[in-house]
Amino acid sequence: MPPEPDNHLYERLMGPAWHNVTASVRSAHSPGGKKRGVFQISHGESRLVRILARWSRLPRPALSAETRLKIVEDGDRQRWERSFDGVPFATTQWAGNAGCLMERVGLWEFCFRLRVENGALGYEQTRVRFCLGPLRLPLPLSPRVAASETPDGPARVRISVQVRLPLLGRLIAYDGWLDVEAPVL
Repeated sequence: MPPEPDNHLYERLMGPAWHNVTASVRSAHSPGGKKRGVFQISHGESRLVRILARWSRLPRPALSAETRLKIVEDGDRQRWERSFDGVPFATTQWAGNAGCLMERVGLWEFCFRLRVENGALGYEQTRVRFCLGPLRLPLPLSPRVAASETPDGPARVRISVQVRLPLLGRLIAYDGWLDVEAPVL
């Protein structure tokens, strides 16, 4: 019998390429387990951007936010339950059409192509939709996400995420590390 996949969602999306991702990064994506770290979080400078960040319930700015991550399987979806300095921030991920990773963040629905570069995992955003009930509205001037997860030792991962708004600049950026349990081999 073949071994159980270490991450049902990401392995399903990436197929054999998933095993080109470094073991510590794969471990960071394993459901359950204890993942803890520290992140620096910043918002854009303009008043409008800070209002949008609060309205979107994004994590608050911090120089050194204690961070926890728990991934919960829910059928074919995963709920990513993060906390930054004890304040929860959760998103839902699932497999979309054509091998895309879908992620729901509040009223926003993002679609990403996943790619492997030197054992790291990169996220290439392909579209964003604003969700109102069952309506999914594509917006020409939508947020742009740049994200990567890089191995930083056998049981640590460096994570970098930046969300920019057209014409307004950075909405939020967070960068830091997560200690993960023993890497999945």
